[in-house]
Order: sequence, then structure tokens, then C-alpha cells
Amino acid sequence: MNIHRSFAGTDLGQTLADQVRYDRYKPEAVSNERWVQLLGADVNNLTHMPLTWGLTMSFVSRINAQQPDLLNTHEGQVLQAAALIHDWAEAIVGDITFSEKTSEQETEEHSQLIAILEQFSGETTQDIWGLVDEAAHSVVFSHEGKLGHMFNTIERVGYLRTALRASQHVRAGSAPDCENGLMWIVADVFGNQPITLMDRAADYEPVSDYLRHQSEAIAQAFDIVHPDIFSCYPVQQQAPKYEAFYAAQIAWAEWSTNFPAA
Repeated sequence: MNIHRSFAGTDLGQTLADQVRYDRYKPEAVSNERWVQLLGADVNNLTHMPLTWGLTMSFVSRINAQQPDLLNTHEGQVLQAAALIHDWAEAIVGDITFSEKTSEQETEEHSQLIAILEQFSGETTQDIWGLVDEAAHSVVFSHEGKLGHMFNTIERVGYLRTALRASQHVRAGSAPDCENGLMWIVADVFGNQPITLMDRAADYEPVSDYLRHQSEAIAQAFDIVHPDIFSCYPVQQQAPKYEAFYAAQIAWAEWSTNFPAA
């Protein structure tokens, strides 16, 4: 966490602290502070990273207990380092929604991250710097490698967690000033993440456990999305987004019926 605290004290860290994630879903009249109050630390661009670190710590701990041959100690440490640095470059390139990010934008973000990390190379021990450097090159933007695949899975769980929190507010009617935006988050995330996470559950027992434990909340989140919410997208995206969401809902209904009881 020391490297996160060092970054947080920089101008770049302050830039992230002043920004929120999922900004396109937030009504203009709603403050950043209220957005974070509703959706938690995950939607502040700076505190998102220590929150992801916590998710990563839990994932590594559970993998070690349930699938002890899958990760060694060093690999677990690299994953944790990735969680703390993975979005630093967004202070320069901005935060682009998962479903909108292009490969060119990801390449630019990677380049900016490497440049930022070089500024910190003299501020950490050699051991820590080695973990951070490996995390940047082999995990954060390498989704096909072993650790990159794991970290991408952890990030996807994070997206789902935030969408479930948005769903809770919609179902409770506790944020009427944000209801359309919150429902749009659910529609977008649930059109992108559940199918992949169902596949990843076969690889990682902690993911399977999480989906089982959240089964009722996930089904309820699918149910709260009204077809009219897809009009929030540009016209050319409305039909594909609608189709992706309902394909995911059907896939979830089938998969959740067949998974083992917790």
C-alpha cells in the first residue's frame, strides 16, 4: 500500500481523487460526492484501486485455500501490485467505460502507465519495484496470460459488485434522482460481464462461490432493467446492447438453475 500512498500524494493522484467512475451514467446535477455515497469507494477513481486490492487479496486467499496449486506466493504478490497501479494512467487519458474502450485506447493507457511508473522507480525498494514493473508489463494489459486472466476476472467481479449496488438502490427506490443512471449501469454491466464470469467460474472456485452467493441479487438486477433504458445509448448501439443484455439474462437463468448448491 505504500506505493499507493505515494501516488495519492502526487498531482496525478489528486486528479484521480477528484474524478468518478461511471460518470456517463451520473446525472449532471448529481455531485461526485453523492455518486460515491450511493455506489461506494469503487466509483472514485483513486479509491477504486485500494478497493480492487482488497478484492484481489480476498481472491488470492481463497484461491490458496481452494485451489492451492494454482498460484505461488510471488504470483499472488504480483496480482496485488497490479491492483494498486492498474488505473494510474487514467489521470492522463481519462476513465473510459469498459464497454467503450478500444484496443488503441488501451495501448495508449499502457504507455502512459509505464511512463508514470518510471517516475516512481527510485522511490521503492528493489523488491517492490520488481513486483510493480512485472505487474504493469505482464498483468494489467495482458489479459491472455495466467495472471492477466486472473486480474481481468477480478476486475469483472468488481464491475458486477458495483452494478449490484446500483440495482439495490433502484429496487429500494432510495435514489430517485439517479434512478435512470443506476438502471443504465445495471443494463450495461449485465450485458457485458455475467456470461464471461460464468465461464470463469469453471476456472476459479472463488468466482463460482461469489456468483452462487449473489444468485438472488443477480436475478433481481436483471429483472429491474426496463427496455426503455436502452434508449440512453446512441441509436446505433441500442439494438446490440438490448440483445446482449437479454442474451445474458437467458444464459444466467440457465446457468444458475444448474450450478451446485452452495
